[in-house]
Amino acid sequence: MNRWKASGLHLLLSLLVIGGIALCAFLAWYPYGLYRIAGQDRLLLIMLGIDLVAGPLLTLVVYKTGKPSLRFDLAVIALCQLGFLGYGLHTLWQSRPVFLVASDMRFNLVFANEIDSEALAEAPRPEWRRLSWLGPQLVGVRPPEDEKQRQDLLFAFMSTGVDLDKLPRYYVAYTGIAPELLSHAEDPWRSESGEIAGGKVPLRKVPVVSRYNTGWMLVDARTGRPVRVMVE
Repeated sequence: MNRWKASGLHLLLSLLVIGGIALCAFLAWYPYGLYRIAGQDRLLLIMLGIDLVAGPLLTLVVYKTGKPSLRFDLAVIALCQLGFLGYGLHTLWQSRPVFLVASDMRFNLVFANEIDSEALAEAPRPEWRRLSWLGPQLVGVRPPEDEKQRQDLLFAFMSTGVDLDKLPRYYVAYTGIAPELLSHAEDPWRSESGEIAGGKVPLRKVPVVSRYNTGWMLVDARTGRPVRVMVE
């Protein structure tokens, strides 16, 4: 085997590994097409770029049939590549989406590294006191009724940037906020007949926001349940 074949084989294996990771991440963590606003495509491209530099290109440089130190050189390259891959996976894990939070006006996609552990422990339901492993939990959020608490939250937001969607103690069941969300929803086609192509589900749209991007969430006009993300 010459260096080009060795490098090509290494490239194919790298693409299979990164592609498998991307597929698993998209299927498990991004329902409704949330990957369109999550910004993870950039991270995966960075992982792929580093993996290509650390793996196939180095193999192309060092590979030589009959070279005494070839096994050692390839082992070092493999360890470096695994190290970069491990760091990328850790970063991907830390930035996975854990809550899709609905207010009366919009959805916010919240990532694992955006919620403080102490704030998480204050959630009213046990299932909301942990960071999901398999996609974001769908919840609602409602501000406190007390005016002083509202003012305190406003001052806290101005000083820290932490908004209601990242404070699980204010989370409520999604069904409790869905009617208010629907009351502010728009017709995505500005007509009375907006439906999924080939289906009979009337749709409305509301903004959906993450720290990376914004878009529209199409929701069932009868139940408020999310259907899919649309980016213009």
